[in-house]
Amino acid sequence: MYNIPDMTGELRRELSLRDLILFNITAGITLRWISYSASNGTFTLSIWVLAFLFFFLPLAYVVIDFSKKMPRQGGLYQWTKSSFGPFHGFVCAWCYVVNNLFYYPSLLVAIAGYAAFTVARDNPALQNNVQFVLIFSLVALWLVLILNLIGMRFGKWVENIGGLAIWIPGALVIILGFVHFFRSGSAVDFGTAKLLPDFSILNTWAVWQTLCFAFSGIELSSTMSEEIHEPERNLPRSIYIAGFIIACIYILGSLAVMVSVSGEKINLITGIIQAISEVFNNVGLGFITPWIALLLTVGGLGTLGAWLAGPARLPYTMGVDRFLPKSLGKIHPKWGTPYVSLLWLGGISTVILLMSSAGTTVKDAYVMLTNATIIVYFVPYIYLFLSHILMNWKTERKIGSLLLAAAGLISTLIAVILSGIPPAGEQNPIKYVLLVDGGSLVFILVSMVFYWNATHKTATV
Repeated sequence: MYNIPDMTGELRRELSLRDLILFNITAGITLRWISYSASNGTFTLSIWVLAFLFFFLPLAYVVIDFSKKMPRQGGLYQWTKSSFGPFHGFVCAWCYVVNNLFYYPSLLVAIAGYAAFTVARDNPALQNNVQFVLIFSLVALWLVLILNLIGMRFGKWVENIGGLAIWIPGALVIILGFVHFFRSGSAVDFGTAKLLPDFSILNTWAVWQTLCFAFSGIELSSTMSEEIHEPERNLPRSIYIAGFIIACIYILGSLAVMVSVSGEKINLITGIIQAISEVFNNVGLGFITPWIALLLTVGGLGTLGAWLAGPARLPYTMGVDRFLPKSLGKIHPKWGTPYVSLLWLGGISTVILLMSSAGTTVKDAYVMLTNATIIVYFVPYIYLFLSHILMNWKTERKIGSLLLAAAGLISTLIAVILSGIPPAGEQNPIKYVLLVDGGSLVFILVSMVFYWNATHKTATV
């Protein structure tokens, strides 16, 4: 095991149990995955359940167990470093942060779609206006970043309000979807619907990997352990509560959208709004729909805040360990936040956002960026499950724990393998492999260069 630096004296414990529950909901739910699920057919309900049992449940268990035994700033970085050494801890954290640099623009495109619906209803002209999306995204990115920069006492309210703003539309789409069902029947004939997935079809596996991706994020709050009141107690409790809410909203929400809107009518970005809009229109309350779109916009900003705040703690922790420039390990003397790390994330994300908006449509950018994040994102989960298996084998050797972690590891490996296979209908599979597989490999190799450079400098001092 490796020594872990104590950073408690520099960081401020601002997060309560309530804050953690809302943070986990904000980080763990992205409502556009509900519309993705509904647009792919009724068999995705079974995929949701399988992804919950074989990925989300093992992930939640592993994070809860680690949080009880090792509640340290940096979360999965510290756990991997403790099990496999600093090199693997660095690669794990590097992949987690790099993925998020590409995730922010894709998330912002989705939020801009909600905002456009708030202003112009279901008008594709504004939703596909590259200039509007770019300006909105840049303003939203830096507004949320600044609020997190000036202290968790203020920044946590971005995530708190975002968590509530996500929970309300999620609950409404479930309730009103079933109201629609009892009033007008279902848009899907479940008597003839295909409820069981056909795993002989590649598209079924593609849906599997995407819904596993949707269930990720419950580990994010652990990166901020030393900013949490009683982390050994509150982190596990928050995961139990938020995990139940996340699973219900995803599974029941997908079912509600299916009974409200036929799959071919669901837009990839604004499907949730369409489902609620149709239900409200049936009861003469269509004028409420823009307010729901506004809630989704606020909820999306909360999600952005969570995914800025959590990953920023990883470069900070690696800066403290001197594996990245030591300036990243600085804490603002007044605000008590890793301000250099946050500013670096914001700056790099801005560059990627500008690049992604050049010469492509909004939808193309959305799909491309979402696909580009998957392989690199799942690498830390491989480390996370392997770290827990190793820790458990060396100490308790609980068979149930080993089986759960093994199930999560196998699910993750399947998702990684599938991510590297060109999807059906891909016009240029060689280009896809070079971009997705080759790009992921390059990112990992770059992490090795940074690590080698850091350790070389330390050895020569």
